[in-house]
Amino acid sequence: MNLLGEAKTQMSGYVALLNYRYLNLCVKAEPAALLSVTVDADGEMLDIEKTAKARNAPNREDQFEIYPLDSNLLFPLSKGLKTAHPEFEIEIMSIDGSDDEEDKYLLVTMPVVNKERRDALMNAVSALSDECKVKVDGVFHQYMAQVVDKLVGAPADEIDEAKNELDQLHDDHNKLLKEYREDKEKEIEDAYQRYLTEQQQKDIRNKEEADARGEDKRTSMRLLADDNE
Repeated sequence: MNLLGEAKTQMSGYVALLNYRYLNLCVKAEPAALLSVTVDADGEMLDIEKTAKARNAPNREDQFEIYPLDSNLLFPLSKGLKTAHPEFEIEIMSIDGSDDEEDKYLLVTMPVVNKERRDALMNAVSALSDECKVKVDGVFHQYMAQVVDKLVGAPADEIDEAKNELDQLHDDHNKLLKEYREDKEKEIEDAYQRYLTEQQQKDIRNKEEADARGEDKRTSMRLLADDNE
């Protein structure tokens, strides 16, 4: 039935858009997040793939390396990235420490997920999920009414079959919506826990260094006292 196909297309579109929006709530360096970046190349607005090559940084899941196709595009690229994603941290780097302009590229780092960012991301995930569910439910109710109307006078088993198929479509898309939300929430929480661990380790190192400096100072004072005897 064409109505079922239309309903599936609309539901799938809303869920796919939700996933794309989640990818743009950047915790990891997701290539899809660069799709929204446009670059001003001498007054012509171009998609980033026409102005640069991008790759994930080796051994880091939270960084991109952006290599301009033309060295003159380095700063327009940086501006375009900041416009699309003001949260990105952007540094100008050089290949092997070269001073040549042709060897410069952008190192883009996702912001750390501290408590403030964790809470903001979780709120955004919830809001986007709720918005998507309302739209998926709306498609379901709209097409259920159309199916019932179209099958007026049809055998009961045919009507039940069409309703069951639409119910299944609805359930499948709500399940997928739930999976996307749970996956994103886990990604955010994992990043937050890594941040907490790193902060704890940093605090321990700072304390150890402070204790060492204190010991060095006490040792120096003892030596000075010995010298004065």
